[in-house]
Amino acid sequence: MSGWLNGVVKAVHSGDCITVMSKATQGPPPEKTLTLSSLIAPRLGRADNRDEPYAWESREFLRRTCIGREVVFRVDYTVPSIGREFGTVYVRVASGTQENVSFGVVQHGYAKVRQGGSEQSPDIEQLQRIQEAAAEAGVGLWAKEPAANAVRDLPTETIDALSLLETHKGKALPGIVEHVFNGSTVRMTLLPEYHSVVIFIAGIQCPSMGKRASSNADTGAAPPAEGPEPYAREAKHFCECKVLHREVRVVLEGVDKYQNLFGTLYHPESGEPVDLAEQFCRLGLAKVVDWSAAMLGHKGIEKIRLAERAAKDLRLRIWRDYVPPPKTSNFQSDTFSGEVVEIVSGDLIVVKDNANNQERRVCLSSIRGPKVGNARRDVKPEPYGLEAKDFLRQRLIGKKVNASMEYSRKIPLKVEEGAEPAERAMDFGCVTLADETSADGSQPNVAEMLVTRGLATVVRHRADEERAMNYDGLMLAEAKAIKSKKGVHSAKEAPVTHVNDLSGREATQKARQFLPFLQRVGRVSAIVEVVLSGHRMKLHVPKENVMVAFSLAGVRAPGKTKDGAEPFADEALAFTRHTCLQRNVEVEIESVDKTGSFLGTLQVGKVKLSQALLEAGLASLHPMFNVERSPIGHELKQAEQAAKDARVKIWKDYDPSKEVKAEGENGEAGGGGRGAEVWSEVQVTEVKGGGVVYVQRKEAAARVGWLAEQLQALDLKDAPATGGVAEVPAAGAACAARFSEDNQWYRAKVEKAAEGKVDVFFVDFGNREEVASSRVATLEAAPQLSLQAQPALAEEVLLAGIKVPSLEEDFGYEAAEMLSDLVMGQTLAVRVEMREKSETKRGHDNVLVTIYDPATPTTPSVNAALVQAGVARCVRPRNRRIGTVVDALKPYQETARASRANLWQYGDVDSDDEM
Repeated sequence: MSGWLNGVVKAVHSGDCITVMSKATQGPPPEKTLTLSSLIAPRLGRADNRDEPYAWESREFLRRTCIGREVVFRVDYTVPSIGREFGTVYVRVASGTQENVSFGVVQHGYAKVRQGGSEQSPDIEQLQRIQEAAAEAGVGLWAKEPAANAVRDLPTETIDALSLLETHKGKALPGIVEHVFNGSTVRMTLLPEYHSVVIFIAGIQCPSMGKRASSNADTGAAPPAEGPEPYAREAKHFCECKVLHREVRVVLEGVDKYQNLFGTLYHPESGEPVDLAEQFCRLGLAKVVDWSAAMLGHKGIEKIRLAERAAKDLRLRIWRDYVPPPKTSNFQSDTFSGEVVEIVSGDLIVVKDNANNQERRVCLSSIRGPKVGNARRDVKPEPYGLEAKDFLRQRLIGKKVNASMEYSRKIPLKVEEGAEPAERAMDFGCVTLADETSADGSQPNVAEMLVTRGLATVVRHRADEERAMNYDGLMLAEAKAIKSKKGVHSAKEAPVTHVNDLSGREATQKARQFLPFLQRVGRVSAIVEVVLSGHRMKLHVPKENVMVAFSLAGVRAPGKTKDGAEPFADEALAFTRHTCLQRNVEVEIESVDKTGSFLGTLQVGKVKLSQALLEAGLASLHPMFNVERSPIGHELKQAEQAAKDARVKIWKDYDPSKEVKAEGENGEAGGGGRGAEVWSEVQVTEVKGGGVVYVQRKEAAARVGWLAEQLQALDLKDAPATGGVAEVPAAGAACAARFSEDNQWYRAKVEKAAEGKVDVFFVDFGNREEVASSRVATLEAAPQLSLQAQPALAEEVLLAGIKVPSLEEDFGYEAAEMLSDLVMGQTLAVRVEMREKSETKRGHDNVLVTIYDPATPTTPSVNAALVQAGVARCVRPRNRRIGTVVDALKPYQETARASRANLWQYGDVDSDDEM
């Protein structure tokens, strides 16, 4: 007979059978299953039969007596035929003494003493005396009539997992674990209905114990069984020590497609419920499984995820060979605070780091936003791509955020065939709003905000990939979005947004046509989509659904040229980006330049961008800027002067003594002798081919507003479409005509009329148009507007000393475009070089002029600029005065000739009239 041994009761199978294990320090310890000597306890029923009376109470008595407690035991005898060992077990009680567990079982009538037999318990006589007392007392099995609850009422039908989940989801159900399959799968009895269910622990997976061998259907041979994975036995043993045959609580979390129940298992430890899944993860005996973790609440997921990360860091058990992905970020800090300055897409933002003022690109961890497309490459945005980007713009631009960088990825870049492969490191992190608080007291998570609204999806990572710390929260948010059919999960077609892009050079004509409308509406709301330089940007006007190029009127910031960046160009760009990029702004459009870029003022909140740039010394006023013509002209002038006086940025070397304020000092560029007639503050209103332009003098420009008021007071109406005016004025007669671009009435002169159409010349601006006869009215009722009372305000002049190709000739269009760019929208000066009789217009003199900018005396005149660009040539002078002008222009022509610019591309092709 064996001696006495010490151990711990691991399992209680019935009222007379237990499993005892030794106290091993490493790995699963040896264990022994003992049947109490000379006792027969009632048998528990299974699914197909009932319990014997008091079988459940018998097992429960013995379980409560000794499960998990230290015992002293010995094997009394064995029965080889059935492979069982019988023994005596003593358990330590509260008083410190040891009691024979067999005595307690018999005393309560939960087992009978076996009579006879060759092998018996050494305490057989005492057991018989205790049994006699129990029989006399009529307890348990010795009761005359079994109690009503002596036999369990076991369910006869298999329980439906979905019904059970719907009834008890989120509730802590009591039960007893009957069997442990592996660390994360158990069978338990739910109380008090005695439902037997298999529970998979939600959110985790322990190493597998392997698969049983099954016979081959063809050969009948059994393939070798797959053995347990590393640490599978340890995980199973840990689970058995904690919950086997113990009273636990299970919270049902979900059901998979195979009707398997998943739940969170809590067992008591020091009187407090402990989450078994968290313990497994913290000990490195389980890993988090994303798909079942999604069943848990956010806090539950975060708890097991943190436990898993701690085990990874310590390289515990299944993580002993874990190697974290290498960090490829160049930044020293993994956590920083800053301000959002740009939204690149629905999952990529740019944050200005408060610590060093550097801009850092942060990809939102573990999510993917729909792509926003690329208009230049004709790539259309994915559904909800623009909505996701705009949501982030409205919520984040200019806001303070906290960013926690979590991992990096190296993304391969597309390269030309045969080129070396290239890649770019992208940093992923968690971004929260610093100045806002959610309902639970935490800072709102930007990625969760997107996913909840269906504006982004969660990335399904591989098992070995790093992911967001709140990955499970993202999965929960996505599940809610899918259930609510929001955004990309909606069955409806995504909204299609078509923006009319007028920002390219190819849309210049459309931009010019759109100008009158923007001028009429005055101040309009817009969004700055792209900042190209300190004073140039692209705007989206939502109300009109157009994208336009925009430049600050009269202000120029340093930029980049073909020779490199100008001083302070980067600072000016950064200033404008930080001030207005992707913000809601208000703009007023004044004009449009030759490239189709609108010119005007821009205001962000209370900040006027032009004034702010000038005050910061990051911009200067355009040399031809007219202070009087701008509503904020004097403010801008004062801002620039303040920066000059402070010698900041571009004005650090400013010397006021070098400023020259002299009108008409462009003599080198334009020629002309002393005493030449000079018109100051001239506005060019129309550019024709061949070097012909129409101008308004300073005193004439003041009359434009008065004429407009007079015409408006007449309350002119379009004539009925059927009859038109009673009689169209004759050719050469003055009239009023409605201009097509802004639909306003202006003074005009009839040039030709036929078949309901009238060709008119707008005398105050110099442009021509064909209009319907119904849009022409006489001025007989307004003699104060006649050309005799108010001479035409637009005067035709020709550029002196040069020949400019007509629009029908080579480079005629280029010459007209360059001339328009040089003079339109500017305040200039005109020096009259000569007046001569026109050979084509009787009674009309040709006025030959030099046009220049009086604010920049060293800059070549407009005449010289055209010659230098090779789109105009010097004429052969017919008199001394024009000869002086031509002599001043010859050096510019030699430059164009030497560089073979435009007209000179094939060498010297002068005609007899040209030099």
